[in-house]
Amino acid sequence: MSFFFGLLMFICVMPALLISYVLMYPKRWMEKKLIFGVKNRKEYKEGETAEEVGRIVEKYRFWGKCILIVGCVISGLLLFLQGMVMQTTVWTVFFMLVILLVNIPYILGNREMKALKRRMGLVSESGVSLVDLSNAGAVHALKPAAILVPNICATLLMVVSLLLDLDVISVGKKVTGDHFEMTMVLSVFWFCNLLLLVLAFVFDGLKNEVISTDSDVNANYNRAKKKNMADYFVLYSWVSFAYMVGMMVSYVFMPSELLDMISVIVFMILVMLAVVLFVARQKRIEARYEKEMTLLADDDDHWIAGIFYYNPKDKRLTVEKRVGVGGTVNVAHPVGKLLLAAVAFSLVVTFQSLIWMGQLESTPIRLMAQDGKLICHQLRDEYVIPYEEITGVELGEDIHERKLTKISGVGMENLLKGNFSVDGESGCKVFLAPEGNAYLRVTTANGPTYYVSGGTAEETRTVYDSLVNVF
Repeated sequence: MSFFFGLLMFICVMPALLISYVLMYPKRWMEKKLIFGVKNRKEYKEGETAEEVGRIVEKYRFWGKCILIVGCVISGLLLFLQGMVMQTTVWTVFFMLVILLVNIPYILGNREMKALKRRMGLVSESGVSLVDLSNAGAVHALKPAAILVPNICATLLMVVSLLLDLDVISVGKKVTGDHFEMTMVLSVFWFCNLLLLVLAFVFDGLKNEVISTDSDVNANYNRAKKKNMADYFVLYSWVSFAYMVGMMVSYVFMPSELLDMISVIVFMILVMLAVVLFVARQKRIEARYEKEMTLLADDDDHWIAGIFYYNPKDKRLTVEKRVGVGGTVNVAHPVGKLLLAAVAFSLVVTFQSLIWMGQLESTPIRLMAQDGKLICHQLRDEYVIPYEEITGVELGEDIHERKLTKISGVGMENLLKGNFSVDGESGCKVFLAPEGNAYLRVTTANGPTYYVSGGTAEETRTVYDSLVNVF
């Protein structure tokens, strides 16, 4: 399973890295409307200035390519990592790091281009906004029904999943029970679909970009870009819905962790192919209208590093990106500040979660019988069961003979801890090292049933012998 997880991460990271490089470091800089997020002016294409700009572009394009190659090599090596937690931690850190690194040459290039602009005495047209009055805000490409239908279908599927988990309807083998595992898994994709539904309408409503004095050119350019974006959102919604259907069939009729992982890999391959198609079409659109781009808003000073838009005087929340495709938020906008804070908070939570997962995987569990109590300890005392509450203790030799389904808690290859359903009995407390096999089944008066073990089978049997002498 760890290999398939690594393959899944490879499929996610590699296309993201390649697409980032292609969008940030394009060839033929003279034909582009932007150079490292700075407006491409005619003054840059003349004489010695053109040579200097060419050197800047080639220098940072070279460093971007080096980072790309190193990232590809490391991604391949990471496929041989073992252990789910180790893979999750390393891949997450690597993904964040490599995306940051691939941006550094772009940021340095942006700084050099702005410095060149200042040396040439060129001034940004701060506060100047270009508007095509003939079609301002009138160009849209998203057909509401096209994006609403797959989301409605996904919502209906969620209702069916919930009814299955509530035992209102019953079909197939139905491996889920009162723990709503199937509904929780499907809800992740359902929520992503709803989020993209909102984004689809937001991007379709972006202010039209003015690139020419010809209103028809502006209308066709914006319509082409918005249609490409709309097509991607619609395609993703249908692919996501199809995956949800496949996942439900797997849960109900063919429960298999291997099949689930393969399904996720196929899903990610299809999503990445859709992204590649989207980017390729976007580049063709830009190439088609390069010669028509005679007007471009010059607001370089409002773009931090050519990536983040900060303009307190601009009341818009979303604007067209200067690097990549789609839109970005105005971080000077009150909502933009909240979104930026949310992103920062999520990064902190992500790293804290990775540290916590690493501690869980690396810290062995202990089972102790002392001071009239059965104590389950890892990082802290998880469960403390007084002897007077215990009504029975059984020693089992192979925990894998039991059917354990996590309701909440931790479910790692080397650690099971939390609330589980065991052999159909819900509300059980689990504290197990599955690799040790041996376990204790502890029943309590007016309380839950515990399935616990020490870090090794020997430790578990020693505790059992101590309890047998007591009871």
